[in-house]
Amino acid sequence: MKLFQIKADKQTIFKKRLNKFAGITRENELVHIHDSGRLEKIIYEGNEILLRKAYGERKTKWDLIAGKYKDKWVLTNSLFHSKIAEKMLQLGIPFKANKIEKEKKYGNSRIDFLIDEKILMEVKGCTLEENEIAMFPDAPTIRGQRHIRELIHAIKNGYDAALLFLIFVPSLCFKPNEKIDGKFAFLFYKAISTGMKVYPALMEYDKEWIYYRNMLPLCNSYKNV
Repeated sequence: MKLFQIKADKQTIFKKRLNKFAGITRENELVHIHDSGRLEKIIYEGNEILLRKAYGERKTKWDLIAGKYKDKWVLTNSLFHSKIAEKMLQLGIPFKANKIEKEKKYGNSRIDFLIDEKILMEVKGCTLEENEIAMFPDAPTIRGQRHIRELIHAIKNGYDAALLFLIFVPSLCFKPNEKIDGKFAFLFYKAISTGMKVYPALMEYDKEWIYYRNMLPLCNSYKNV
């Protein structure tokens, strides 16, 4: 299903990551990396990347949008996650939403959505895959841990809670990355046992459009893993 337009302006080669949020291309152009993950399999010297022009008074004239991985374009710009998720909800994916409130303050966090005044939903982007298994996170995430704690607390206070993963790598199933962040994995399964719903949504990107493909199962329920 064609979902959301993110048109790339330029295709080039990545040269070097300067820090968490900046890198340079083969042409020595400075690009902004809007993703706090490591992205080691996607953003590295010699790999193909997609850029989008940046406007306004900024040091970087380009935003890094995606990188090539297994002949697929993997979206690496988390700025679009909430917009993609909102479009999905408007189309009834993963469930029908009549009222959508963005950036809902809850506890010490802002949760991405409050849906129909009763469902708190947080959205995460997944860009790491091994052996056809999608995993999150690819770096330790204190923020992610806090969000799940907030969702557990919300369930105990009468809300429903959901975690939507936008999976941009080719995968058969999804699981939390215990090796990278054991606390996040522990809280993930604890939240499920408390009643949190998890929606691992497989996406594709073709340099212009984001497509929704299907929901993946959790790996512990996938027979071939």
